[in-house]
Amino acid sequence: MMSNRYNQLKVAVLVTDGFEQAELLEPKKALEAAGATVHILSDKSDSVQGFKHVDKGEVVSVDGRLDAANPADYSAVLLPGGVVNGDAMRLLPEARNFVRAANDAEKPIASICHGGWLLISAGIAKGRTVTSWPSLQDDFKNAGGQWVDQEVVRDENFVSSRKPADIAAFNNEFMKLLDEQQRREQRQQPVGSATDASASTASGKPQLSDKGRAPAAPPDHENEAFAVAHGESAQSDG
Repeated sequence: MMSNRYNQLKVAVLVTDGFEQAELLEPKKALEAAGATVHILSDKSDSVQGFKHVDKGEVVSVDGRLDAANPADYSAVLLPGGVVNGDAMRLLPEARNFVRAANDAEKPIASICHGGWLLISAGIAKGRTVTSWPSLQDDFKNAGGQWVDQEVVRDENFVSSRKPADIAAFNNEFMKLLDEQQRREQRQQPVGSATDASASTASGKPQLSDKGRAPAAPPDHENEAFAVAHGESAQSDG
């Protein structure tokens, strides 16, 4: 059942081929059910290929080119994972610029699994508390961030999770952050527009979940996916 909870919000999903299917489609479904407009932005023009671990999954249509998109048009950013997708996205200057602009404007940025690599390459992970797929923890620490092994982590405008099993908690925390963003945008509307006088409850301090445990090392399918991404293994046709 559709609602109008976020009927004024537009969320940008930054993604390319090789994304982990559930980490895009499940948050997208939840956001759209709450009334948000969700745009898939990519370096690809028509569609992007999803994966279920190392097997091909669904093909998702692209709504716009990332290099032509304006971060000011969006209320929030979603960064799905997938080792192939995450590794490719962090190399795109337009992706790095997009998330920097969103962060400068203190807009919600939600990353899951390998999606967090883009935060590091964009230079916005320093001083932030995050989680991700465990193999990224050294990258976050080297970038000056604090990595924690938890189901979902909220730090100011960042929400992050580790893996597909965390998606329910990830969606829930992201939507709380979107509630705050929507109130903020309503307060910024011109005089005479509909407003909501309720203030954001964000304290500016990290809000950490104490739930969940992550594996100490990536399972075989993640190592295989990394090999596929670097041309070291044959990729399944799925």
